[in-house]
Amino acid sequence: LLDLEEPWKVIARTPEPILEPEEEYERIGDVPNVVFPEGAVTIGDELIVFYGGADKVCCVASVHLDEFVDHLLGTP
Repeated sequence: LLDLEEPWKVIARTPEPILEPEEEYERIGDVPNVVFPEGAVTIGDELIVFYGGADKVCCVASVHLDEFVDHLLGTP
């Protein structure tokens, strides 16, 4: 999570990845066991993340924005 006024400052970071390969289509492909975010948008109260899986497929994940921010801010 970056500071709104000074975006080079990191306010919070989780100790674990927020996105990691779990599904078969994320684990088997041209580059196995890799996921990489490509972009994100907020729509209403949801954070939508577009990402690649195994360098072969395009995917999308979503989370309620308040739940995600609470998780970030609750992490030391």
